[in-house]
Parts: sequence; structure tokens; C-alpha cells
Amino acid sequence: MMTPSLNTTSHVYPGFVFPCFGIHPLQGSGQDLDDIVAVGEIGLDFTPWFANTTQERDEQIKVFIKKLEISKDLNLPVNVHSRSAAKVAIATMKELGIRQALLHNFARKPLVAMEGVQAGFFFSFLPVVNKNEQSKMNQIPLEHICLETDSPALGTDKHVRNEAGNIMICCDHIAKVKGISPEVVMEVTTQNALRLFSKLKT
Repeated sequence: MMTPSLNTTSHVYPGFVFPCFGIHPLQGSGQDLDDIVAVGEIGLDFTPWFANTTQERDEQIKVFIKKLEISKDLNLPVNVHSRSAAKVAIATMKELGIRQALLHNFARKPLVAMEGVQAGFFFSFLPVVNKNEQSKMNQIPLEHICLETDSPALGTDKHVRNEAGNIMICCDHIAKVKGISPEVVMEVTTQNALRLFSKLKT
């Protein structure tokens, strides 16, 4: 069920703030589906703290598959965040025939990213950009990149709350890495988002 705060925020800022839900395997509701533009944030966490055994990883994959199947049933894109599991997440989505996916806060190697690009997936990066991120940004075509901040967490200064307005920092980083103008980045990534989240057009 849509939380009151999210419901209020999305109606106070129509056309700017849109609901996007993560689904716990023990929770869920059929209400408010018309307002939902994506399923997520979902994904896999194979870091040692959460998946130290093959059995634990296999269990996560089973749950991930169920969530992906829900997205297919609802004909909605998925917003995926995986930790130490991007290759498996991408392979699982490809096997299930997922066509519309955003791999947000993508932190794996460019070679893994290209597997997602070949599947038609999109990628987004945080305002904090290191050399590894620069390499990925440079190799991933702009037509497969979206902008994000992941606010209120993970800003440019760990002691300062991250804000949605910092999205321009991410835009400027991508423009600098690719040697193009921020205006081009804004235009292309906006069109990417509209293609990915098709309900935004309506």
C-alpha cells in the first residue's frame, strides 16, 4: 500500500515526483498500482555479511526471480541495485526476458556493464565519481545512462545530506568524462528515462 508521505509528496509535485516501490517477499498490496512507474529497488546482495554461502545466494536469487516475475506481470520496469552480484543479476534478468531495467548505483566493471548494455538495460551513477566510475561512464553509451542522486544518502560529502538537486553534479561529471555539453547529457538522459519509465509519459 502506498505510504501517506509518498502519496502526499507525489501529489504535491505532480509530474516531478513519482512512486517507485521495493517489494519485500512477505509484503505487498494490489492497491495504487496505477500510480506506480516501476518495481524497485530490488536486487541481490552477495556481500559476505548477507550471503556467505551458496545456499544463501541461491535463496536471494529465488526471491529476486519472484520480484522480476511480478514486474513482468505488471508490465513495469525494474530498478535494480546489486552488491557484488551485478553479473548474476544481469544474467538472471536476461534469462527471464526482462527488457526494461535500470541498474542504479552501478559499481561493477565496464565489462559487466556491457553485458547489460547488450540486453538494452540502463545504468545510473552517483554524484560521487571516482576513476572506476569514470571508466564505466566513458564506455557505456549515453543512450543507456540515466541520472540519479540516491538522496538522501551517498552525496559528495559524507557529512552533508545528499539532495535531489545534486543531480546536476552527476550530469556535469558525465558531460566532462564524455567530452560533451551538460545540455546534451540532460536531453539524452531525459529521453532515456522516458523510454525506460514509459508511464511517465502519461
